[in-house]
Amino acid sequence: MQNNNTQTENLTKKLILKLILCGGLSAFWVIFIWGFWSRGVYALGINAFVFSLLFVGLFIWVLHEKEKLSANDLIWIIPFGLITLSFLIYDNPFLKVISLLVSTILLAWFCNYAFLDDKKTRHWSFYFFSQIFKRVFSFLGQIGKSAILYLELIIPAEKAKRKIIAKIISGIILFLIIALTVFVPLLSSADSVFAGKMQIIYSLVKEIFSVPVVYKIVTFIILSVLAFSILFSWSKRFNYEEKAENNKKIDPIISGIVIGGILALYLLFLWIQLKRLWVGTLPFDFKETEDLVKSGFWQLFFLSIINIIIYSFTYRKTVSAVQWILTAFTTASFLLLFSAGYRMGLYVTYYGFSYEKFFASYTVVYCAILLMWMTSRLFIKKRSNIMKFLVILFLWMYAVVTIFPVEQFIFRTNVKFSSFNQSRVRLFELTMLSPDVLSLIKRYESQGLLKEDSGYINQEGSVKTKEQFDWDPWIEKQEKRVTDKKWYEKNLMNIIYLNK
Repeated sequence: MQNNNTQTENLTKKLILKLILCGGLSAFWVIFIWGFWSRGVYALGINAFVFSLLFVGLFIWVLHEKEKLSANDLIWIIPFGLITLSFLIYDNPFLKVISLLVSTILLAWFCNYAFLDDKKTRHWSFYFFSQIFKRVFSFLGQIGKSAILYLELIIPAEKAKRKIIAKIISGIILFLIIALTVFVPLLSSADSVFAGKMQIIYSLVKEIFSVPVVYKIVTFIILSVLAFSILFSWSKRFNYEEKAENNKKIDPIISGIVIGGILALYLLFLWIQLKRLWVGTLPFDFKETEDLVKSGFWQLFFLSIINIIIYSFTYRKTVSAVQWILTAFTTASFLLLFSAGYRMGLYVTYYGFSYEKFFASYTVVYCAILLMWMTSRLFIKKRSNIMKFLVILFLWMYAVVTIFPVEQFIFRTNVKFSSFNQSRVRLFELTMLSPDVLSLIKRYESQGLLKEDSGYINQEGSVKTKEQFDWDPWIEKQEKRVTDKKWYEKNLMNIIYLNK
């Protein structure tokens, strides 16, 4: 019996700080990030940066406590630091929405991967993915235990005394409900002086237990329990027995015919479409341009994705001759991707950047790096970890783009392209951008650089006239958006603008 008491006491000492830290993080979210419900990602600035920093820092601290932290973990810690920093710098709503999703998924992944035994030597196979996936959702089984631990933290008493305390609290709550709904109204109707005194109490109770306050209290409790459940389950020792590697080769005849046949189709496509793939100018008609560039881009891009999948399934699983065919296959895949990128580049030159076109172009760069890396792996004897490289490359490239001034780049580039003779850039479409470009737009407008052609040049070469789009409504909207923010919701771009 004494041993059990000692074990419980030691367990409490180890967990109490983590319980308090998880509760503190939840309180921070409720106090400083509550505006997210009403203003969306525009309410995420300094507050989101500090919260993310503390949340990731908590896992790094536990990782160090468990003696699992190593220099190898910097490969994912640094990118998460950059993503966190982006909340402090920019308003960019497009990226912030993606970051909320991407960073949540990848953080769950790498926090569990960090606690894996022999993580440096583990091969990222489909079985590996399934084990990580199961562990990520293991926190669901710890929710009940987390709630009990918080109860023990709040009411530190023996089991018998805890039941008595729970009954006392239940009795007080029941008394207040009956008194305020039945007896106080009846007594108040019998005596006006008593009613006046009770009105003060009613006002106080309404203020304390208002709907927003109740929502915040409930959210704080839920977040605290979930945060500790996640921390507790993800920081456990993580190990599993790897399945024996399947060294069975893919049939060389079948794989050779399939890969060789696809390669022949690609070469035939590249030969027939040679002039069309490397067009120097775009047709005047917008619909024809859209069919040539946008549709062609996405078709060639998805072919590149399929090629990466085919490569992953056949890498090191065929005979040497088929591997050489695979080398030619990946080279052709790269040419298809390069052609898709060229089309998109031509489209952007004429019509300017948007969020969609910027990130489509960036994705082409990602796939190009991946294809070049995969081609180089065919000349190396040692088996490479394809899935690991794919995920790490994505994490780093996404982290870098989050701290890149995307909106300023889009704005400056479109203004530059709009000065070209055959430009079809419409600058008024840049009203989709956020306050990140507020200072730039005000400066460019004052300099008369935002005047644009009233129409496109037709095939007969009609003369273009310049018109000034009215940016004042957009400027007023963005200025109000910035000034309405609380100090902890602002970011560096907002602060720089307000202090000019």
